[in-house]
Amino acid sequence: MSYHIHDSIAYLKRYLSKFFVKELHGFTHTVKFYLIPGILGAIGIISLIFFISPLPPKVSYIATGQEGSSYESISARLQQQFARNGLSLQLERTSGLGEGLNRLDSDASKISASFLTAGVASSEQYPNLVSLGSIQYAPIWIFYKGEKVQTNDPFEYFSNKKIAIGPANNITNKIFRRLFELNQKKSPSTANFIEVPSKEGVNLFVDGKIDAIFIVDDYNSENIQRILASKNVKIMNFPLADAYIKKLPILQKLTIPKGSINLDSVFPDEDINILASTTNLLIEKDTHPALQWAYLLAMRDIGNNSEAFFYKPGFFPKNLDDNFPLSPIAKRYYANGVPGIFSYLPFWLASLVEGVWAYILGFIIIIYPIYKLLDIVRFFPSEHLMSNMFINLRELDEAVTNTNSKSELEKILATLDNYEKEIYSGWLFDKNARFYFNLKNALAAVRRDAAAKLNSTSNP
Repeated sequence: MSYHIHDSIAYLKRYLSKFFVKELHGFTHTVKFYLIPGILGAIGIISLIFFISPLPPKVSYIATGQEGSSYESISARLQQQFARNGLSLQLERTSGLGEGLNRLDSDASKISASFLTAGVASSEQYPNLVSLGSIQYAPIWIFYKGEKVQTNDPFEYFSNKKIAIGPANNITNKIFRRLFELNQKKSPSTANFIEVPSKEGVNLFVDGKIDAIFIVDDYNSENIQRILASKNVKIMNFPLADAYIKKLPILQKLTIPKGSINLDSVFPDEDINILASTTNLLIEKDTHPALQWAYLLAMRDIGNNSEAFFYKPGFFPKNLDDNFPLSPIAKRYYANGVPGIFSYLPFWLASLVEGVWAYILGFIIIIYPIYKLLDIVRFFPSEHLMSNMFINLRELDEAVTNTNSKSELEKILATLDNYEKEIYSGWLFDKNARFYFNLKNALAAVRRDAAAKLNSTSNP
């Protein structure tokens, strides 16, 4: 082993002292020869790097919805997960998911992600947006106080009572009106419907200033928990939940088991059926792949939350809504899970490798041809020099044969001296070593013939 190391060091010293400068000189000819293709290749590589865009933006923005909503708390957890992966996610509060959707779709807005309740919009309306999947259920609640209400049509029952239904044009408000129209066959226009933000509606309801509140949000949201903690609150049962789902397939039926909210007081005192949609996370089509993986990994961690009320840990994220197409990266996630590379590399590097794996695979496939090409490139300067020298020697040899002029023969000998200097100063590829000695022998033969003829010409 020590012998091989010593031999390698000796070879390296000899190469650096004798051949490195010559090879460098020989490569100047190669550079000149390959200058234009090299420039074009560099432009191609720079274009590829620009196309791949390896590094994500320093800061991303997500719309969080109304104050006190579950979307606000989810966004905060997404922000924490982003920070763990070395990314910055800024939270932008909006008046609701509707505003978040519009700002996400606007080129003038810095928001690049937003939540949306499934079924209230589609990709036909927003073709520049794609989905990363559903992150949670979006339960549809009607809370009220007083005596228990049993009716097939809760919307008809509350049409003459004061009920908060969310701000005008808000997602919650739109869902209320859509469900109302299923039974009533007309749009609600009663003055009893209070159009205020969710948190304000919760305050009015808890303070007893309104009879009921319609709200679409997760069980663990601040607003829902505040309602459930108030006195004498009741949850409206939807006995015709299956019929609503038949009319609106985007809906699902969720069951609140008897006593599941408060076991001590057995609340609720019976199983209650409610309707629900799902909450999807939408992004712009051109969102950087690293950000998409960051969202998906964070959504997975949130979905593993053991405190989820309506589903088992690990159920979300899931692809439950086809109103918006999944992004290509989300498709890979739901088909194959998280690539194993994320377990071994830092997040930024893993996301980069995952995003360009096809390019890397292609690069590996062509490494060997490139290696062979490098030999060809290195071979070119010495081969070019040898070829030119042999051609020139042949011409000089013919000139020696065809001339009897003393001055011509002296010029030929001078030219041979210059050629010899070029041979010594030029770099030759290792595989061309034999041609080097052939060239020297050929040059010596031509010089010998020229000198002999010059002598015979000088001494008649």
